[in-house]
Amino acid sequence: MISAGIDLGSGFSKALIYRDDGQVLARAIAKTKADFDTGAREVLDDALAQAGLSQSDIAYVCTTGLGRYAVTFRDIQVTEITAAARGAWTLFNQAQFVLDLGAQSTRAIRLRDNGKVKEFQTNEKCAAGGGAFLVRAAKYLEVPLDSLGKLSSDAKASQPISSVCAVLAETEIINHVSENIPIGDIARGMHESMAERAMGLLKKVGLNGPLCLVGGVALQSGFVEACRKKFGVELLIPQHSQYAAALGAAVLGMQRAKKRLADAAAS
Repeated sequence: MISAGIDLGSGFSKALIYRDDGQVLARAIAKTKADFDTGAREVLDDALAQAGLSQSDIAYVCTTGLGRYAVTFRDIQVTEITAAARGAWTLFNQAQFVLDLGAQSTRAIRLRDNGKVKEFQTNEKCAAGGGAFLVRAAKYLEVPLDSLGKLSSDAKASQPISSVCAVLAETEIINHVSENIPIGDIARGMHESMAERAMGLLKKVGLNGPLCLVGGVALQSGFVEACRKKFGVELLIPQHSQYAAALGAAVLGMQRAKKRLADAAAS
């Protein structure tokens, strides 16, 4: 049996094809479109093509993310928090906490023993803690986004970013550039600032055990290093961290598909 999870985030849309033996058959990613339904179909078609499958091979489609309600061919939708939690726990069943950093929001989640959400805190008031902030910062620093992590890791020092507002933080960055502060030092300061904000949310859910980092920002090595220094707990980093919510959606979809099959057999 095969299910599909589609995560329609504010920055990128991800699709993941999942088989009932736990195997991930394909992953696909694309920039999120204003037309969520069309974007979901396209990213799912990409994943299906990679897997050599067609839409008719999918037993269940579960959507999550900002555009989850707009997908007309879904079987069910779940919240980003539920999907991220289940995806992280599927990858690391020793995880007790999850930190999900997307383009616009940061979510701190405490898990139950079965991977369900026990409590959570989210900060969506300001983009300074999300991936979109790094995208704009890379533009001001005139470097590729993918290079920020290494620049931060290789930096000799850290240039603090004190503003909690994304707009003011960007102004700070521009000022640092004009003062000829090394780009790596600025990048490290950004990552440390984001880790500090995330720690504030994690404290509210009682961080005291293994933490799984998911979302696109977890691909930034400099941010991961900042988290290791700041959090004081074991960090669990998935290889495909940006697909964790799509995985969680696919896993939850598979559970529903099996239940539907069992109900049909019983009747």
